[in-house]
Amino acid sequence: FIRVVEDFEGLVVQRLFELSKANLSSTGYKLRRQISRAIVKRSGAIRTALDKYNKLAVVQNPRRPTLQYSEILSYVALGEFDILKHSRHDILTKPWSNTTHHQMGVKYFKILRAREEITRLNVEICRLHAWIDAEDSDIKHVATELELTNPPLASEIWRLYHWQRRVNDVHRVRINRIYSLEGFT
Repeated sequence: FIRVVEDFEGLVVQRLFELSKANLSSTGYKLRRQISRAIVKRSGAIRTALDKYNKLAVVQNPRRPTLQYSEILSYVALGEFDILKHSRHDILTKPWSNTTHHQMGVKYFKILRAREEITRLNVEICRLHAWIDAEDSDIKHVATELELTNPPLASEIWRLYHWQRRVNDVHRVRINRIYSLEGFT
């Protein structure tokens, strides 16, 4: 009976974690589809395990409660899954089964990812600034060289340079604001 309960609880716990992963905002479309296919497959396994559990639950001393498939589908958190109390490992006492602890863990790892993203963006900001400076320099250089050989084209390139320079100056102002932020390194 204990082995059946453990198999059953394992399937339900996997389903609960898959459901929580499917609802995360960072989960992409393809991963959500994979998770939903896994949930559908797991539903068949859960039905089979539930049938085994219900057959053995009525012959236990003391008698264990029987469950309906619809009850199991309505579980949203481990705390709602009372059958876990009857297992050998008493899974409800594990820290990760507490919804608050689970949410704290998810938030902790989001903070870690955000710090990694800030580091990456610090590098990207410097690259963007260098690219803007190089673009201004390149356009100015081409316009200067064309003044002797093709003045009408040079005039058009100077017009483009002044327009692009104004756009790039807006970006420079924003980049300089980013440089002054506390988290910029």
